[in-house]
Amino acid sequence: MKLLTFLVMFFVAMSSASAQNLCAKREEVVQRLWDKWQEVLTANGLANDNRLIEVFVSKNGSWTVIISDPSGRSCVASAGQNWTLREQPPPKGT
Repeated sequence: MKLLTFLVMFFVAMSSASAQNLCAKREEVVQRLWDKWQEVLTANGLANDNRLIEVFVSKNGSWTVIISDPSGRSCVASAGQNWTLREQPPPKGT
């Protein structure tokens, strides 16, 4: 959970002017991620400023993080390859 929190904070901070060029309605962004890379929603969280952070991942390991504002506008924050899902062990003593 701490890793996801870190990732959310990192990608919110990185959503700069470069990401503004990669914005559209959320439905359009999600459809494009599926059509082009077969990426599906894998994780999401709500940032403190009410923006929705979502991670989309394909079976081939490509991934994209998008940030959506309350109006439904979504921007690509980052994308890459070789996504690996890691299971965290339960805390000691549980």
